[in-house]
Amino acid sequence: MAGASRLVATITNNNGRLSSAGPITLKNQIQEIRSIENITDVIVVDSANGSTLIYNSQNDKYEVRQLQVGDLNLDLDGGTF
Repeated sequence: MAGASRLVATITNNNGRLSSAGPITLKNQIQEIRSIENITDVIVVDSANGSTLIYNSQNDKYEVRQLQVGDLNLDLDGGTF
């Protein structure tokens, strides 16, 4: 390639966080998730013991809550033992 120059950058991985030194800047696009509350399409309704993750098609979100009588139409499969 005529007229092209070579760029050199150093990329460092520090426990999943990338940083750069040189003529470029890195932008991390992935957010670290440490808890279910860090996921953008999850609403915590009731995070008590026994809560589960349930999809709510009315708001297109997942909800952390305990199962209720109205949830009995869920198709739950615990596997075969």
